[in-house]
Amino acid sequence: MKRLTIGLLKCDKFIPEIKNKFGDIDVQFVNLLKLNKLGVSVDLSVFEVTESKFPKWDDVMSNRYNGFIISGSRSSVNDDNEWIPVLKDHIKLFEANNIKTVGVCFGHQAVASALGGTVDTNPKGWQVSDHDYVINPSVLRSYGLGLSQQQQDQDNNNQMISDIICLNKQIVTKKPQELLCYGGNEMCNNHGMINRTFLTLQGHPEYTPALIKEVLLTRKGVIPDDVIADGIKRAEQSKVNQEWFSNLIVSWFLQQQKQ
Repeated sequence: MKRLTIGLLKCDKFIPEIKNKFGDIDVQFVNLLKLNKLGVSVDLSVFEVTESKFPKWDDVMSNRYNGFIISGSRSSVNDDNEWIPVLKDHIKLFEANNIKTVGVCFGHQAVASALGGTVDTNPKGWQVSDHDYVINPSVLRSYGLGLSQQQQDQDNNNQMISDIICLNKQIVTKKPQELLCYGGNEMCNNHGMINRTFLTLQGHPEYTPALIKEVLLTRKGVIPDDVIADGIKRAEQSKVNQEWFSNLIVSWFLQQQKQ
C-alpha cells in the first residue's frame, strides 16, 4: 500500500459540543482521506496555525510531506489576526516551490487572497449544507485529475454536477490570475480553483450531512433561522459523494510524490 504524509494547517477548532460528538477538524480529514479507493494510506500531521504553529520550512523543502491541506475557519482571510499573514506567506512559498496544497473553504479563500485575488461577503448571503455545483472536467484533466467511469457517464457537454457540503458567507470575488476556476453554481461562481500547485474547494468535502446539521444548530443567532432550516432539510436529502472528493485529493498529492 502506498503511503502519503500530509500536513494539515488547521485554522480553527470545533466548539466542545461538536468536538465531543464528531471529533475535531483533523478527525474529519482523517475520515475523508480513508475513503479513497486508490490503495493509499494517509498519515496526517496537524499544525495548529491559529497558535502560530507552522511546519518547519526545512521539513517542507526536504519533502518530508507530500503536500498540505489548509482547513476551513470561522475567521475571515481579511481579519486582523497575527497568524493569517504568516499563513499567506506560507501559501506564497508553496506556490514558489510547487508544494502541492489543497485549500478548503477558508483555505480556498486564503489561497486566493495570498496570490492577489479578493475575498468579500457574498451579496447572495450564506451558502450552507448540501449544494450542487457544475464542474468542468476538462480543467481537472489538464492537471492530471481523471474521472471515474460513473463520472465520465455524467460528463455531458464537458460538465458534471457534484454535491458538496458548504458553510460560508464570504466568497472569492476575484481569482488570482495564475489559477483557473473549474466549478461554480448560482450562489458562488468560483467553487474551486487549480494550477500546478493548488487545488481548492469552496465547500467542505470533509463534512458529513450529520455533522453540518449539528453545526448549523449551534449557529443560531449568527445564521438566519430560515437558512438554518433550509440547510437541515438539504442535509437530510444530501447526495454528497465523499469518496469522489477523497480520490480527487489523494490523486492530487500522489502527483507530488512522483516529482
